[in-house]
Amino acid sequence: MTTITNPQLKDTITHHFADQGEEAPSWVETHGLLCAFAVGPYQGPADFGEALEMPLPEAVAAALDELRARLLTDTLAGERITLPCLLDPYQEDDGNDLASWCAGFLSGVFLHEQQWFTEDDEDDTMANWLLPMILISGVDEDPELDEVWRDEKLVRQMGRGIPDVLEEILLHFQGPEG
Repeated sequence: MTTITNPQLKDTITHHFADQGEEAPSWVETHGLLCAFAVGPYQGPADFGEALEMPLPEAVAAALDELRARLLTDTLAGERITLPCLLDPYQEDDGNDLASWCAGFLSGVFLHEQQWFTEDDEDDTMANWLLPMILISGVDEDPELDEVWRDEKLVRQMGRGIPDVLEEILLHFQGPEG
């Protein structure tokens, strides 16, 4: 299982965001963003500042970029991504829960939304893969999603399946057909 294990790079990032106040992302949200850029479209270190809607010092952007590259390399080598939070969508821990990770992931998706959702995706495959993140993050206020949310067994199953979904998305974008 791949986890981000370089404490120096992680410390560079967490110390920077600790000084940014309440608007700064938690490590769990940042990890979600790193995963989105590892498995999906990514155009370079400037993407991080754009997705986070804040300027980043070069050292922080470089640390994020290196961690993203390591995550991608490990995942392409067959390692499964380990999230830095419980995969229980109903466990709340402000900024450190699965909803926060999903929100961070979706920040990366929304930055390059046109690349995530293409006209070639006639069977809504990408929408189906992203449904757990959209549902768990709470970013969409669709009443039909509220109905799905009430099915705790299904939603917990979706949460536990996120690492597998990340692998599917990676293969979609980075695989031989991607």
